[in-house]
Formats: sequence, structure tokens, C-alpha cells
Amino acid sequence: MMGISVKNLLETDFFANTKILAGEKGIHKEVNSVTVIDAPEGVKWLKGGELALTTAYSIRDDEEKQIVARCLDLAEQVFADVLPKCGLFLNPKEQELCETVWRQIDGIIYRFEGGFRGAERKRGIVLPDFYGSDPVDTKISAILVQGKLPSDISHRDFLGSILGTGVDRNRIGDILVVDGGAQVVLDRDITNYILQNLTKVGSYSVDVSEIDLEQIVTGEERIKEIRTTVSSLRLDAVAAAGFGMSRTAMAREIKAGRVKLNWSEVNSPSEDVKEGDVLSIRGRGRVEIAEAGGTTRKGRIHLSLRRLL
Repeated sequence: MMGISVKNLLETDFFANTKILAGEKGIHKEVNSVTVIDAPEGVKWLKGGELALTTAYSIRDDEEKQIVARCLDLAEQVFADVLPKCGLFLNPKEQELCETVWRQIDGIIYRFEGGFRGAERKRGIVLPDFYGSDPVDTKISAILVQGKLPSDISHRDFLGSILGTGVDRNRIGDILVVDGGAQVVLDRDITNYILQNLTKVGSYSVDVSEIDLEQIVTGEERIKEIRTTVSSLRLDAVAAAGFGMSRTAMAREIKAGRVKLNWSEVNSPSEDVKEGDVLSIRGRGRVEIAEAGGTTRKGRIHLSLRRLL
């Protein structure tokens, strides 16, 4: 049976108002059949040469599935254009998710770049595998935000003001608070927009200028080793031990949405944690559960924690 190219298909009346968002160089691929996908696992049923129609209903509220979809789309763009492609900025959990997807796809390689050594938020860069270790443009820039700012101004203040200009969070990398301001890593494509539109942080006027990535001041990460015991591996108990707070106070922090487990917000103090998990509170650093196991005579669990300050 003869197929029809994507190009010819889009020229029909049915697709008259269709807009190509990505993968335009694949427009000459042949379509041999049509399938409708709205089941979460529907992608596993595709065999190739199919026009897949979907409302994306199955991933409408599922953040992880949306990230996987973006990862797959980025890889598809690389195959279509045979050029490196830069994705959005991701937190460590999202990076791990994308890595799981990309390492299963033949013909591509990938990297994560955050603009400086030790960056937490990084953008995924996918390349045709023949690029090897050749350098590529990461399309990452940095800006310096300065002004007569109070000493207690925080990461949240800078982030909130930047997002208030209308840009998406995933276009912004790390924000490093420094004396008198902050250094912000961001997608180069929005740099000029931020330079023109970010005029205040909170109620304070600021000056914004572009800086070289080499000018980013990261400081040395300090690590505090903590050996303790807890009554259980509940989130509130372990986090309280790691951050030096009472369990009651930590439970309040968790219920208020200020605590993240493996970079995802949690609201239940009774959430179980395990060895290898990372707990974080903005402005208080991170706690990694290095070891968990063995009990005292009274049944308390031995913990080895690493607090990154």
C-alpha cells in the first residue's frame, strides 16, 4: 500500500490550520497508517510510519510524563535536523529522568550543562552521536542583578521578580545570591528581555547587566558530616536531625510546602525516606542520607547524613 508524505498530508483541507512546532525536516517522512493514542502506555504500541493523533489527555496532570515527552521531542529534533539541540533547565531529579530516556535511544549522545561547575539546575543538550566530545554552544548566559538591597533578601525574592516579568521557570538556571545582588544563569534567548524588563526585586530598584560565565562566583561547598539516630525513617524525623530542628517545627515546614524530597515538594511529614535520598529546604542547604541501617538496643536507627551548606 502506498503511503503519503507528511508534507502532502498537511496540504489537505483537514490540516489547513495546522502549525509545525518541531521536526520540520522530517516533513518528507512517509505515513502509512493513522492511530489514536490517549492511553498512558500508548507509545509502546507504535511500530513506525504512523500518524499518531492525541489530545495529550493522559499526560495533562503528570509532570514526569510531560518531561519524558519533551525529552523524546528533543531527540526527534536531533534526528530531523542532524544538529545539537538544547533543552530547558532541569533540576537533578528531572535530569535523571531525561537521562533514563536518552540512554535508551541509539544514534544520540547527551550532556547536561549549567553554566558553571557545580551547578544544580542544568539544561540537557542532545547531539548526534558522531559529535563525540566536540564542544557545542550551550546557549547559556549569565546576568548580574545589583541594587541597594536589604541583607536578608533571598533566592526566592530574585526568582519571584524574574518570573514576574513573564518568563518560564525552566528558562532559568541557578540563582546565586551575592553581596549586593545575585548572579543568574539563564537561557541566552531571553537575556535581552530580562535586561530590559527586570527593573525591581520586590520594591527595590535594581540594575541588570550581562556577565561572562567565567565571572560566576560559586564559593566552596561546605559539607557537615552528621551521625545520629532516629526513631524511624519518616521524613520529619530524618529532616529534623539533619537540619538541627525539632521534629514538631520540621513537620510545620513540611506541611507548609517548604521541604523537598529528591527535588520534589512533599507535604506529608510521615513520608518514608531511604538511603541515597536528598532533602532540601531553600536557604538552609541540602541533606543527603549517606547511610541508614542498624539499630541501637532501644530500636533507634543509625543514620549517617551529609549536610551541604
